[in-house]
Amino acid sequence: MKKIFKVGILSLLVILLLPVNQGIDKNDEFAKNTEDILVVAGIPFAEREDLGIPKPSWKEIEQILPTLKEVGVNAIFIWAPYEHRVTKPGETITAYTENGEVELELSPCVHIKDYLKPDPDRGSEEDFLHMIETAHSLGIKVIPQLQITVAISGDFVYDKHFDWILKSIYDKPAVNWPWLPFSHGYTVNKAHPDLINYVTNVVVPHWIKNWSIDGIYLDSPGMAYCDLYIKELCENVGCAPGYECLTPVDGYYSPEPLVEAMRNKIEQLEKEVGKDLIFPAEACVKTWRDMPDDVIIKACKGEPYAYQIDPRVDRSLGGYFDWTLSYNFRALLKNIYEKGEASYSKNYVDFLRMIENELEGKYTETAKFVNMWNYFHKYTYLLDQEIADCFITLQATAPGKIVWIGVYQLPPQDDIVGEYFGYNSSFLKQWYTKLVEIKRKYHALQGSNIEDDLISPKIKGIIAYNRWDEKEGVTVVVNVNDEPVSCRLKTRFKGERIEVYDVLSGEKFEGDPENLEVEVPAYTPRILVEERSVEVEIRKPKEKHLYIFDTEVMPFFDTVIIGKITVEVDAGDGIERVEFYIDDVLKFTDYDEPYLWLWNEFAIGRYEIKVVACDIEGNLAQDKMNVIIFNLVGK
Repeated sequence: MKKIFKVGILSLLVILLLPVNQGIDKNDEFAKNTEDILVVAGIPFAEREDLGIPKPSWKEIEQILPTLKEVGVNAIFIWAPYEHRVTKPGETITAYTENGEVELELSPCVHIKDYLKPDPDRGSEEDFLHMIETAHSLGIKVIPQLQITVAISGDFVYDKHFDWILKSIYDKPAVNWPWLPFSHGYTVNKAHPDLINYVTNVVVPHWIKNWSIDGIYLDSPGMAYCDLYIKELCENVGCAPGYECLTPVDGYYSPEPLVEAMRNKIEQLEKEVGKDLIFPAEACVKTWRDMPDDVIIKACKGEPYAYQIDPRVDRSLGGYFDWTLSYNFRALLKNIYEKGEASYSKNYVDFLRMIENELEGKYTETAKFVNMWNYFHKYTYLLDQEIADCFITLQATAPGKIVWIGVYQLPPQDDIVGEYFGYNSSFLKQWYTKLVEIKRKYHALQGSNIEDDLISPKIKGIIAYNRWDEKEGVTVVVNVNDEPVSCRLKTRFKGERIEVYDVLSGEKFEGDPENLEVEVPAYTPRILVEERSVEVEIRKPKEKHLYIFDTEVMPFFDTVIIGKITVEVDAGDGIERVEFYIDDVLKFTDYDEPYLWLWNEFAIGRYEIKVVACDIEGNLAQDKMNVIIFNLVGK
């Protein structure tokens, strides 16, 4: 009977392993990454000879990965990973207009020479691939940027696929519209079937299979051109200089076919390589024709970014992406800094909801940031040491699970650029580390629930709101004024009288949860949570999921584990240790966060995993889980 039992188990193992083990490396540490939030660090790519900043090499990027891991980063974003060139000062292109040829000066922009060759200025392809391998060993995803939006002489599209450039009514290449703010080159036709075929069947598979990257960020996914309707509209109302329709296009051309094809290809490749892939984008607007006439008219008159805060704009392209950047969030922080209308607490929360429900977050999730590469120099004051902790707190406690940390705020080159612009990059690193940890720990900060909770004083510069889920509540209050303020807050904490503490400072506050008085010093954020008894929860494995070689595969009829498993635990504050038991036998004690233990013993059958947390006062809490495990190769 025992022999039959063992044969049955081995047969089950074979059946379970065969369909899912392809493409999964059981020794790949990256495959174990099951973080609830995505913390993305942007890697700089530009050269500034005046600042003594070269391009960071692939080896230099590899060297700073452990530092990023310490901050809590679990993804890096690679700007311009391919061989490329940058437009030179004074470089021009020819626009073919109704008044003849016009020379237009180009703004700085990356133009791709070879989409399949890693940037040689940063090192060899071997260096590039080794950097990716090291990132994976640390549990860090690698997401490169794909830009196929504009073309000029000397780049891949212009030189090899000129027919991919959008044609004007003059049968010549069309330039971006409006030119003054978007003076980057000729407009690429993302609806061209050959372009779609090249991107989806050449570039995407090469990057994912040959480079082993973990997703593709689509830069500037829209198409900025002027058609005959817009030309007539602008001529009727008059155009600001630089906003004329120079090269009108006949017809409607949308980037949606390309985006849809990329989404489908990425989902197909997920199955082939055996891991989740990420498909984010910079924005989710298709074309100018997908906007109301009055928004187009504003662009004609010199307001090209008015569309960003108009909920009537068609943003359905976002439905194809896992997330998009939220430039509106940075603009919101700017308004708070300037003590604009958004610096009233209710207005801030209302606009944040608008971002999530009506603007860029309507169809997908948003990645919020304090500052990033585009227009970085215009927002560096948000990083000033006096106030940066307030803005990083607003970023980390905003709805959503994506935290974007732009270039020059973490290594590499953060110290040089920080010194140039007058901010303290070590201070930023400290606060990002602290806030990322808090974002991970309190799941209420990862959801979508948010409400204004400020009773008084309703003045500019005081932002206060509640975040909550079915298990916990968090109250955030930020004072960006230069004087301390005594605030009264209507929290969601339960009871006639409560005691809460600020996880940033450790200070405690007592009172009525519906009229809680909290003193907030000048330029100070607070994150308030309830004092709780000892709490502990098994986060991995999840109940009723299948795990193979420490990797979550899919929901299942029971909690089934094939091979080894890392037991991960979420414990409350003030924990001295966490003990790990199998069938009431103590296996391991962990004294430091994150609390985890690798169970890699010979084991077949049903077992009970139990974890016990003990705080510094000796109070205990435990969590249990029954699992079925088949580990024939354990130690």
